[in-house]
Amino acid sequence: MKCLNCDCEKFETKNVRFNPEIKGEEVEVVVPAFVCTNCQTPLMDGEQMNVLRKAAADKYRKQHNLLTSDDIVKYRISLGMSQVAFANYLKVGEASIKRWETYFVQDVVQNDHIRLKCDEAYAELNALEVHWKSHSSDIYSGNRTFCLELFKQAVRFLIKFTKSPLFLNKALFYADFKHFQQYGISITGARYVHLEYGPCPDQFQNIYQLFRSKGILISGGHHILKSIEEPDLSFFSDTEKEILQFIAKKTAADGGKSLLKISHDEEAFKKTEPLEIISYEFSKKLKI
Repeated sequence: MKCLNCDCEKFETKNVRFNPEIKGEEVEVVVPAFVCTNCQTPLMDGEQMNVLRKAAADKYRKQHNLLTSDDIVKYRISLGMSQVAFANYLKVGEASIKRWETYFVQDVVQNDHIRLKCDEAYAELNALEVHWKSHSSDIYSGNRTFCLELFKQAVRFLIKFTKSPLFLNKALFYADFKHFQQYGISITGARYVHLEYGPCPDQFQNIYQLFRSKGILISGGHHILKSIEEPDLSFFSDTEKEILQFIAKKTAADGGKSLLKISHDEEAFKKTEPLEIISYEFSKKLKI
């Protein structure tokens, strides 16, 4: 092997910075290459070139929030599939799998398809988003389209005062319905369903599982969830904060037990059938 610049035949392996172009965009990576000991000109063999291509592709992927080659390999292995089986599962050609696991960058649509088929939390979130978008704001959402960010911040705030998700659900119910009672609109846009233990946010189990998978909530013991971050109350208006603080005070004394008991006496619960979505019209006669 000779240096292309000075014909020197002595090389040493060094980590070298390169700026290859991926999809018309320059990325910066540092990878091993042979370097001429005389003029420091880098030279790469086939294996090193493949490392460079993969590193550059993955750098581009990370910058564009796409799955890296290693991410895709991990998904396939977690499903216990060969490349052929994985291709059949995704309904794509085997060649696509081989390229995605090396240095071929998948497009956004392909990336979303892979995540939907392989990432349980991502698939659940997608299903929830479809569910929410299929319901426009109406009397069952408190005249507001459901907002996951507002719901998350309300959970972070109220969970500090409740003993378990059972009591948290009642605090959320009263916060939304109390705000609707006074201002004609709910805080989060959540729909509430009649369950055995009182009114609960629709799809709450999937939402809490999503929060846990993303590290928003963590288990704090038997039937206890905790928020790892403080709530950002800047998301709420002054009236929304007032209602949340009002409900927090009602909850703090006993962890939400009184709200649980009262919720079973609400017309919103007594005049709806099990699994029925509760109308915010029942907020007119709240017992708090």
